[in-house]
Amino acid sequence: MTFWQKVKRELGRETQPVDTVVRLIILERAIRGTLVAILGGALLTNSSGVVGLVRGWVAELDVNPERRLIPRLMVTVLRPIGGFSSRTVLLIGIGAVLFGALELTEAIGLARRRRWAEYLTVIAGCIGIPFELTEVLRRQTPVRHLFGLRGGVATETERS
Repeated sequence: MTFWQKVKRELGRETQPVDTVVRLIILERAIRGTLVAILGGALLTNSSGVVGLVRGWVAELDVNPERRLIPRLMVTVLRPIGGFSSRTVLLIGIGAVLFGALELTEAIGLARRRRWAEYLTVIAGCIGIPFELTEVLRRQTPVRHLFGLRGGVATETERS
């Protein structure tokens, strides 16, 4: 038996019966995959309309004098999105559809108890680790600030 035949046999076999944790993972992947795919489809079909809608929300929340914490937070989050070009929204939509398809593939494979789905879930989960490490090493976070890394609160008060 060749190496590739062994790999094919291993990836195609069924795994042990699904337990509660795997059922929760299947449910989470299915829900998230469906929602992200729907969002991506909406962005693909009307990318310029989405940007216009977000810009309208930002303008409405910005002008409203009765702003409280939540609207202020929404303006802070939505303002950069309103600045995206239609092309950027289109690319985000493509990425969302692809990510949703990946999540749904994982959910279906895990529900069918396929070994390849377990490997796919682990690989997909590990893909973001280098990006997360880069962000942690490059940027200051509230946790770093609070616990004294790169100077901490004491350093900030000394500089003032």
